[in-house]
Amino acid sequence: MISKSNTHLWLIILIMFPLIGLLLSITLGHAFAQQSATSYLDRRVEIWALFYRGMVAAFVVGALVQGSIIYVAWRFRESNKKNKPPASMGGAHH
Repeated sequence: MISKSNTHLWLIILIMFPLIGLLLSITLGHAFAQQSATSYLDRRVEIWALFYRGMVAAFVVGALVQGSIIYVAWRFRESNKKNKPPASMGGAHH
């Protein structure tokens, strides 16, 4: 039986592994492929290009996650007037 805390972990694993595999198959195919008999790819250059593309993607995703965390923390802070429960209405339910 999978517990509730493990469900989130398995969901992340099931989503991320196919995406990582697809990314690696697309990008590493270029890094280790030979174009023609006379022209060769410089693997060192291709691997560094792959690294930089990955770092750009990581920084973009990191910025989005950090921005959403800041938004949620700011929106649902304790001093926010919209986040306070309404005052008691003396038993009147509307």
